[in-house]
Amino acid sequence: MTASSSAQSNHGSQAVAAPNISPTGESGTSAQSVGQDASREPATKHVPLAPASKSGDYAFLGATPGSVADAFYMAAAEDWQAAINSRFVNELLDDTLPDSVLISYLIQDFTFFTQPTLERLTAQAPTQEIRDMLNRQAEFFADQEKPYFLRFLEEYGVDEQQQASVPQTPANREYCAYLDQIAATGSFAQLLCLMCAMEWLYLAWAKRTVDAGVVQQVPAHRGWVELHEGELFRRWVGNLIELVNRYASPDGPEADVFPEVARLERAFFEDSYAYGVGE
Repeated sequence: MTASSSAQSNHGSQAVAAPNISPTGESGTSAQSVGQDASREPATKHVPLAPASKSGDYAFLGATPGSVADAFYMAAAEDWQAAINSRFVNELLDDTLPDSVLISYLIQDFTFFTQPTLERLTAQAPTQEIRDMLNRQAEFFADQEKPYFLRFLEEYGVDEQQQASVPQTPANREYCAYLDQIAATGSFAQLLCLMCAMEWLYLAWAKRTVDAGVVQQVPAHRGWVELHEGELFRRWVGNLIELVNRYASPDGPEADVFPEVARLERAFFEDSYAYGVGE
């Protein structure tokens, strides 16, 4: 997941109000619709950086000024901005990312599918309504995001044996260890903030290119944006934001989660260059 309080993409008016706790998969509009608007410019156009974070940037998704989610967002501002404006994100959005870096990133990011974060969050959900919403999102990940990894790793000629032979980067190891720690010992509020911060940050960087009207021409780049922008993904992030406002406290241990996720995401992007695959 922008840092501009006024910049809402062409999907902004379609976002479903977060308090409904709507399942991601209910809408007839797919995340794959992002990038299919013929009026947008090709990705040869540079995607501008996101401006500095301001309170109320995501009021349209429920993070209104003074809300818990907005406070967490602002607490993570420095690393958050560095992550969503990182070299990795810039080059992916501008279609200049080297294949070796993309492959490294995909192999490393795929390891997160083995982490029990969403499963543990669902198990701790305080209501059946929330559990149902999280279960439907888990199905969406299995049906949409996992095939993305498998498809493009195959297209780039990376088989399962090669994937297994690539060691985790230092940033990946640290990130996975943090996810394991929160999954094993964290409260529902901590797990919720963990999931919300990760998903929201990806929406924030994908939103940069949607706001700029730029569509990536490299299929793997465009596909990664499509998974993290659009009505369905905004609804999912809005649901998480609403739950953070309801169950998290600025005075609880969950207050540390957003800044830590932003720091880890920033390092994760940077490590993709140090450990490029197939160079």
